[in-house]
Amino acid sequence: MQAEAAVALILAVLIDRLLGEPPDRVHPTVYMGKAIALLRSRLPKRFAGGVLLLILVILAFSLPAYLLIALIPWTGIKIILAATLLKLSFSWRGLADYTLRVKLALENGDIAEARRLLPYIVSRDPSKLGKVEISSACVESIAENSVDAVAAPLLYFTLFSFHSLELGVAIAVAYRVVNTLDAMVGYPKYGAFGTPSAKLDDILNFPVARLLAPFLLLSTLLNRASLKGAIATLRRDRGKPASPNSGIPMSIVAGALQVRFIKPEHYTMGSFESLPSAGDIKRALKIVDVALLLYSASMLLALLYI
Repeated sequence: MQAEAAVALILAVLIDRLLGEPPDRVHPTVYMGKAIALLRSRLPKRFAGGVLLLILVILAFSLPAYLLIALIPWTGIKIILAATLLKLSFSWRGLADYTLRVKLALENGDIAEARRLLPYIVSRDPSKLGKVEISSACVESIAENSVDAVAAPLLYFTLFSFHSLELGVAIAVAYRVVNTLDAMVGYPKYGAFGTPSAKLDDILNFPVARLLAPFLLLSTLLNRASLKGAIATLRRDRGKPASPNSGIPMSIVAGALQVRFIKPEHYTMGSFESLPSAGDIKRALKIVDVALLLYSASMLLALLYI
């Protein structure tokens, strides 16, 4: 039984749900981005440079996290610090905090404000997107980020906490670094330089997307959404996005809501006539929230009883 890790997990989720994200001026992900940008401009734009970038940024953030917890002799303080650092590796409440602002703008008919807010959620150019495309982008983001913004850090924390609490937190932080690297250099324009980050992100998310899938299906049933649609769309459309992982949660949510996702010039997911609306943003959040609650409970049970 990993009692310390179980308590840290509970506290981290509570911190997230009650407080949300810290200000940018103290948010570690912002500093990860700055470190990546600095090294990106100085390292050779080759595969070896990409590997070095990956190693340096992971060590710069995960090693201090490990040492901070390992060097504290008082159990209570150790757990509180571990919970705080763990929370900073995932963003559950953030799924709603960012997308509901877009929903409100759309419902108020303020398309300009919705376009202004969209880059906080997705990387696509919002300048020519209408209500349907913006709503679709938000719902897609909620589904996709259920894996990489929440489920993955919690899984890796749980797995490595069987060795030690500090290692569990350090690996969760390392995952957040990899995911941030993928978001910053994992695009084709970076060529071989971005390949190590992109491939490692795919590898780390591969088991998570598939582990979360049954929880999303169960949540679909509990929310009285379309389980039949979720299963059918998962089978048919999970391979449409370029990512080997994002299509799994996205196809489930599209099928559950019985809507057709549209990413211009990339894919259409779902065979339904209905297109996403602002109201579907909240419906998607409900499905994802219940799934993540059940998923987190399974992580907690694993720590307590394995």
